[in-house]
Amino acid sequence: MKNDFLRDRPKLRRMIRYAEIIVIAILAVNAALTWRELKILRAAPVILPASWFIVTAGVEKVNRVEAGGSWVSADGTSGNLQTTTIDCLKTRMQCMESSAQVAVNDGGFLENTQTLFDIESWTDTEIITKTIVQSCGSRTLILDIANKLASSVMKASSSPSTTCKQPFVGERTSKLVAGQKAHAAAVNKAKPF
Repeated sequence: MKNDFLRDRPKLRRMIRYAEIIVIAILAVNAALTWRELKILRAAPVILPASWFIVTAGVEKVNRVEAGGSWVSADGTSGNLQTTTIDCLKTRMQCMESSAQVAVNDGGFLENTQTLFDIESWTDTEIITKTIVQSCGSRTLILDIANKLASSVMKASSSPSTTCKQPFVGERTSKLVAGQKAHAAAVNKAKPF
């Protein structure tokens, strides 16, 4: 079928074609930027809270320590987006860790876990929990009261169970940091260009 639209005005016809090409190019750029933003949002769908460390002392003795944030390992990876709170009571000689994590690669499922650690030693400068055995290995919490830092030391199991989602080798130390750092790392990892 022959197009007779503006046959007698070729310059106007050419200008309309150029305008169509420009509009299509703008739409293509907009589509690429939207795709990039959606990819980033899928990789980091939640904003994680800030970190905090609270020490409650009685008569010059520390009797409660609370900490919160996101676990980030020394190599900068955090795995799933997660946030954790730790509450240690000297009267019970126990620390309760509550974690919530979003498994982004597994369909965006939210998982909440609580782990109870018995305390091995408690001083006014440091709390060290007893080692507990989990599916991927053994784990110990260390709360440095003087510097207001919380650490998790995991040692890989020689034979990890089949329920271990993220097996690793050797020893991994993670620090409890502000969630914005973990979120920024996930966003940077997801950027395609």
